Amino acid sequence: MIKNYLKVAWRNLRKNSLYSLINIGGLAIGMAVSFMLLIYVYNEFSFDKFNANNDRLYHVLRNQPSNGEIFTNSATPVPLAPAMMKDFPEIDKIARTNWTNHDLINYKDKALKLGVMSADPAFLDMFTYTFIHGDKKTALSDPSSIVLTQSSAKALFGDENPVGQVIKMDNQYPMKVSAVVSDNPQNSSFYFDMLMSWQGFEAHQSWIKTSGWGNYSFQTWAMLKPNASLTTINAKLKNIVAKYDPDNKENTMFLYPFAQEHLYGQFKNGKNIGGAIESVHLFLYLAIGILLIACINFMNLSTARSERRAREVGIRKAIGSSRGALIAQFIGESVLMAFISFLVAVGLVASLSGSFSTLININLHVPYDNIFAWIAALGVTIFTGIVAGSYPALFLSSFKPVKVLKGQMINVRSVVTPRKILVVAQFTFAVALILVSIFIYKQINFIKDRPVGYDQRGLVEMPDDGVMDKKFDTFRQDLINSGAITDAALTGNSLSQNNSSSWGITWQGQLPGEDKIPIDQEAVTYHFVNTYGLKLIEGRDFSSAYPADSAAIILNQAAVKMMRFKEPLGQIVKYQGQNCKVVGVVENFVWGSPYDPVKPAIIGFNKGWTGSIGLRLNPAKSVTASIDIIQNIYKKYNPEYPFEYKFIDEKFANKFSNEKRLGNMAIIFTSLTIIISCLGLFGLASFSAEQRRKEIGIRKVLGASISSLWLNLSQEFVWLVLISFPIGAALSWWYVHNWMSKYTYRTELSLWVFGTTLVASLTICLATVSWQAIKAALTNPVKSLRSE
Repeated sequence: MIKNYLKVAWRNLRKNSLYSLINIGGLAIGMAVSFMLLIYVYNEFSFDKFNANNDRLYHVLRNQPSNGEIFTNSATPVPLAPAMMKDFPEIDKIARTNWTNHDLINYKDKALKLGVMSADPAFLDMFTYTFIHGDKKTALSDPSSIVLTQSSAKALFGDENPVGQVIKMDNQYPMKVSAVVSDNPQNSSFYFDMLMSWQGFEAHQSWIKTSGWGNYSFQTWAMLKPNASLTTINAKLKNIVAKYDPDNKENTMFLYPFAQEHLYGQFKNGKNIGGAIESVHLFLYLAIGILLIACINFMNLSTARSERRAREVGIRKAIGSSRGALIAQFIGESVLMAFISFLVAVGLVASLSGSFSTLININLHVPYDNIFAWIAALGVTIFTGIVAGSYPALFLSSFKPVKVLKGQMINVRSVVTPRKILVVAQFTFAVALILVSIFIYKQINFIKDRPVGYDQRGLVEMPDDGVMDKKFDTFRQDLINSGAITDAALTGNSLSQNNSSSWGITWQGQLPGEDKIPIDQEAVTYHFVNTYGLKLIEGRDFSSAYPADSAAIILNQAAVKMMRFKEPLGQIVKYQGQNCKVVGVVENFVWGSPYDPVKPAIIGFNKGWTGSIGLRLNPAKSVTASIDIIQNIYKKYNPEYPFEYKFIDEKFANKFSNEKRLGNMAIIFTSLTIIISCLGLFGLASFSAEQRRKEIGIRKVLGASISSLWLNLSQEFVWLVLISFPIGAALSWWYVHNWMSKYTYRTELSLWVFGTTLVASLTICLATVSWQAIKAALTNPVKSLRSE
């Protein structure tokens, strides 16, 4: 019997090859898209979950009040870790880390810039790393020891065991390789090529040892003892800054579960408001929705071809086949087609996963070696086959043998109604996705088009490596003389991102408590305003013609407003422990998040804090020629270091990476949803044309034109779209309204977008059904009215 069912199923696939290809292709595309989205969702949910001590690992976060709001971040001071270890017996281990720096590493004739992170020895006990060479217990015990990742060890030493070898860091610090560990997984919050001991970090940066409670520049991680109460610890931890640093008691600390931070790491006014989990949920629902749409297509296309199998059902029933056996047969055929679709889907995933990873800028790992992933995928396939085949099986098995053997079909209206409901559901989903995609891109473009307050065109930044800070003046002059640039400046950080602030700043007329407000800061030297193209409202740029500029500052408009200066030039502001004169005021510029209001900022003159070089390219030369000149001159001054540069507009564009990823995924999967939905609409149009062929023949005999027949056949589908549109529009408005509520600056929910989407939906609908409608209208009425 099973063999017979398989033969019948295979013959039907071959006999109706076009519809079989559409059915299998639609289901395969739906499954492939769903699988890729589920891989992305799995990657996000598994982020940082690979650590053996996962349930005991916590990140120390800080709540800092400012201007009536509470800002949450992870920057902590150096003395916090030993104080926590001393005061909290519930803590098993604690470790500090610094931000990952890219330093020059030399070994023999090889020179590479690697990401170097410093950490306390407990770091390797807390977080899980596989040791390929060396011993975890002694890996970071010595100040001169370093741990390499597998890929960086291979880049420096090839396949040899590097333990015991000596490398040089930044051309001055000899370091001994103590161990090699596995690379950081893609779904890890840590990114480093080399791990240095905290003692070594202090030895190279002597100021770290004397860094007190006022320097919030580092990360702190804690591992609690089993069964320790997080609530109890956080209640006590809240007051630790007040205990050791009463002047900054407004800062409060708390532990946050490390494994949750990637998905739930967004805080507003001191309270957790979610984070990346919103996008993950969106794409999880999208995966389920696309799979369901593919199943709906299968139902529509299967029932559209139902009349061709009516006599088969009648004969089987007449010779004694039960309805249950028929249902089992048709669901079995459906599962067979689902399995074929699964094989095609696996091929699509294998060939497109690389492009998908590039699109979302995440190196997704397809778990081919995970048996549970295969079991889950096969389970989804069987479930898909059963769901997709359930309605056709129930529909086909319901035929009455007497009627179908006489050439009669069951009531058309009873068949079309549930099919129409399914198509309405499809187009509701598609309309909602179209609108969401449009508004996501509209919001991204709205933020990108906001004035940034400085000229990004032709602005290049490069790291201040090696001796460049000492040789900068002659380097700058050589570049200007060569015609490659018009100006250059040393800065503390890239202007594309703000990661520094200061408090304890005082000025005349200050209100109580305002000295506790953190103010963004940037350390620069001469020519900063001219190089970066900031708009000077009052005063001047820093200049070597004014020796007193070593105690000068420039304010942005937001800082002037906060300090309530009517005439800011010449005002004295106590900043970084000295009285500084305001020599200039610049227009507000986007420095931190482009989504937030511009905050007060102080631009201070400080040669000792520089870490970046800004270059204004000469517009009279081509960019390629200017970069070549800069590279040649750079090699003359700093030959040990590789020449690296980035255009600041590219850095600024990275601020929109999450939204761009969301927008790109929404656009692509919306397009796929529309394609799959159109296949379903095609199936319904085909079914309707088959059911109404005698009616169409009679209308033609009575003189109906092709255009009137096309209109008569198409209007029912137009109504389906008109019913779908308000439902989809309401769902999209609800989602977009909630999504945009987290942005200070947001675009309007314009009515023209809804109108355009409605017109596009109707156009897509008519384009899809017109082929079947015109084909039916052109059919010779003699054939459709001929009776057997």
